[in-house]
Amino acid sequence: MPYRVCKTFEVESGHRLSKHPEKCRFLHGHSRRVEVVLAADALDERDMVCDFKVIKLAVAEHLDGLDHAMAVNSLDPLLPALREMGQRIVVFPEADPTTEVMAKSIYDHLRRQIESGRTFQTDDGVTYRFPAGIRIERVRVWETSGSWAEYQA
Repeated sequence: MPYRVCKTFEVESGHRLSKHPEKCRFLHGHSRRVEVVLAADALDERDMVCDFKVIKLAVAEHLDGLDHAMAVNSLDPLLPALREMGQRIVVFPEADPTTEVMAKSIYDHLRRQIESGRTFQTDDGVTYRFPAGIRIERVRVWETSGSWAEYQA
């Protein structure tokens, strides 16, 4: 893969790792950095792997769902109480919302956006789409400044 681009995003989110034996089993939050790396064998007609704007538009909704939300396992016994409190909740089916699970979730969302051939339109009417031949190389999610997890297929 001779060409690669990376787009980075910031997300504030909380989670609870119900299976964790220590402090991570308590509700807590992170300032996460998300890196999306796309690759192509050739540049498009504008001499790009992909316009950074289309990457932003493709992941915006998914990342907005995580931003300032509490992520929990669907089997977490605290889930009903969190819902009752009216919390902004992201539920991961039968999995603790570890950084690894979040990275795969973002990867899968982006893969679906690319495979669908969907077009994205900005508020001022400009249309974007992923060029043919684009591939996701990886999604890396930083949980802290010194800890990250990534997913690649």
